[in-house]
Amino acid sequence: MLTVHDAAVSSIDKEIGAARQHIRFLLSRRNTLMPVSALPPELLSRIFHHHALQEPPCFHKQKLGWIGVTHVCRHWRHVALNDSSLWARIGGVSPRARWVSKMLVRARNALLAIDMDMPSPEILSMVSPHISHIRELRLSNMIHSQGIQDICSLKAPALEHFELRISVAAPGTIRQLAGTTLFNGQAPKLRTFSLYQISIPWSLIPRGQLLRLKINTSRGIYHPDIPLSNDLNQLIDLLINSPDLEVLSLKFCLPTMLSHVSCQQSIYLPHLLRLSLGGSTAKITSLLKMLKLPSSTSLHLQCISENSSTHPDHLILPLISAHFHNPTPVEFKSFKVTANCLKRLIDVAAFISPLTPTIDRPSVPDSDIDGTAKLTLRLSFGGVDFGVSTQADILRRMCSLLPISNLEFLSISSDDLIQSVNWYELFQQCINVTTIQAKGRGTIGLLQALAPPKVTDTAGTCATTTPFPKLTSLLLEDLNFNTEMPSSDTLYSIFIPVLLRRKMNRMALNVLGIKRCVIVSQYANSLKRYVQEVCWDGNKSG
Repeated sequence: MLTVHDAAVSSIDKEIGAARQHIRFLLSRRNTLMPVSALPPELLSRIFHHHALQEPPCFHKQKLGWIGVTHVCRHWRHVALNDSSLWARIGGVSPRARWVSKMLVRARNALLAIDMDMPSPEILSMVSPHISHIRELRLSNMIHSQGIQDICSLKAPALEHFELRISVAAPGTIRQLAGTTLFNGQAPKLRTFSLYQISIPWSLIPRGQLLRLKINTSRGIYHPDIPLSNDLNQLIDLLINSPDLEVLSLKFCLPTMLSHVSCQQSIYLPHLLRLSLGGSTAKITSLLKMLKLPSSTSLHLQCISENSSTHPDHLILPLISAHFHNPTPVEFKSFKVTANCLKRLIDVAAFISPLTPTIDRPSVPDSDIDGTAKLTLRLSFGGVDFGVSTQADILRRMCSLLPISNLEFLSISSDDLIQSVNWYELFQQCINVTTIQAKGRGTIGLLQALAPPKVTDTAGTCATTTPFPKLTSLLLEDLNFNTEMPSSDTLYSIFIPVLLRRKMNRMALNVLGIKRCVIVSQYANSLKRYVQEVCWDGNKSG
């Protein structure tokens, strides 16, 4: 009986299988009648390319991404497999060797773009044989391995972009990886060269056709078997022979000798759009004296003081000023200054276009500052004695040297009172300012300066002038209106006369923003008598 029963079940299963096969056949015929099936392979492949950009595969998460189109139907799979360029973009975090191997095989001889984070030695050994047709190679969080040695020692005739990031925990030197040359001296198409956390002799860097050069490391670039003078000469030779550079970033890798040389060499970089330098103020100042740049070049400087007695850091300011005045003057429309005594630093960001902070988002994100600013300058004093007198002195020099007379947006941030600054004199030339952002108790003097100071002429007549005559918006952050000032008045009692006198001069504010400030509701509501619109986030005390 069991045999007869099993035979009957098996017969039905066969019929079900046949029915399923017939359904698949009918679905396949139906699919061929759909408009998408009538697309030419070239157009379908183009669609796959757009899909690949929108949804790349995540091999470490076992997500196929765009590769899922190869599982839709035979036609789509055939089109995808026949387009080798679809498989030429290989990336991801810790990608699996099996996936990378498949991609390399299907890419065949197409120009490869490889961008991988923490690739294994096995994967590097797969990449090495394909270096002849790699156009972009970006490897991050690397630890020294034989695979890197092989890649850096081979000819790279198609390579246009090269970026290598060594793990911060394991910085190293490329001399140990590639002998005396990179890519066997054969990388004629190289346009972008970036190294992070790697020490490298300047002579190894390919030159001639470079457009973007970035060497950023927390270690010195000096190698024990390179004399100090040769280290500097190699850098100068590299820059002189890279006249087409558009982006140059050298952070904490400048030669030691730069601190001890005078300007003896002129280096012309007429096409440079962005210059980023990090290191001691003396080194950066010496290099700026050598460089001849268009005034349109954006400067991003991170200067660390090394002199605790004379504070020579201000000597870099005339160079910055001269840069933005010659040959075509640059006019800043937005200016942000942050002074922090506790961290012993001053940050400056200047823009050629007005910033538009809102009441809900009064601050400008740091990510926006570095991307759009024409100038970012950080003066870090480390263990140097950095008090309010130093802050005030540097602020005066900045305001007198930088082109800020046509500012429309001004932002000052300081947690410490800067009593010795005459804010009115500092910014009296900035008559076009429409928005001021004041953050921290160190800006109280700036708020006081908003009131029209009384002036008596020779006839004894009392007249008034109004600072920032076009000011319409004032954005306040991190202030305590209830705290007592040195004159035994509260900030509120000091600020009310400021608003009143501006209103009497017919220059009342349109908008007053109060964010993360300590103020009682009564005070906040009373401010509405002097300003058209008060936007308060509701933080209160008492």
